[in-house]
Amino acid sequence: MRTVLALAFFVPGLILAGPGKATDLHRFWEQTCGDCHPHAGAFAQRFLTVKNGKLQGGHHKDDLLVFLNHHYLPQDLVQPMYEMLLAQASTPPRFKERCGRCHETAADLARESLVVRDGVLQSRESGRPVAEFLPRHAKLGLTPEETAFFVDLLTRVEREVHSGG
Repeated sequence: MRTVLALAFFVPGLILAGPGKATDLHRFWEQTCGDCHPHAGAFAQRFLTVKNGKLQGGHHKDDLLVFLNHHYLPQDLVQPMYEMLLAQASTPPRFKERCGRCHETAADLARESLVVRDGVLQSRESGRPVAEFLPRHAKLGLTPEETAFFVDLLTRVEREVHSGG
């Protein structure tokens, strides 16, 4: 029975990745981990902490990476998933607060509308750098520091959804 259960969690990740294709870490989380855990960002912010640059869980203070190695993740996704959760636990929920009225999640926005070309986060449709239009986008009135925060966040999330980490 345990083998069947493990396969039930593992197979969706194989389907998402496909041969030679990067895994969308956020979609993997939603489809594989989401039955037991809330949205990855909410989960990381509620149940995980960062101490001395390392991710810790409530029950796995010193061995969360070891735990992830044995918790229904394909081996090639353990480190990228750890890094995604580490980033989410370290990042305040400002996307949800400032952008959530129009954009459900940063992953959805990145998946549908963003791409990194030549190291620059851009609108997939217009090709315009996000850093250029974000300060005036939707009357947010972002400061240069806030703009940099959101560009960094969205660049990370774009990488997580398009190249698996």
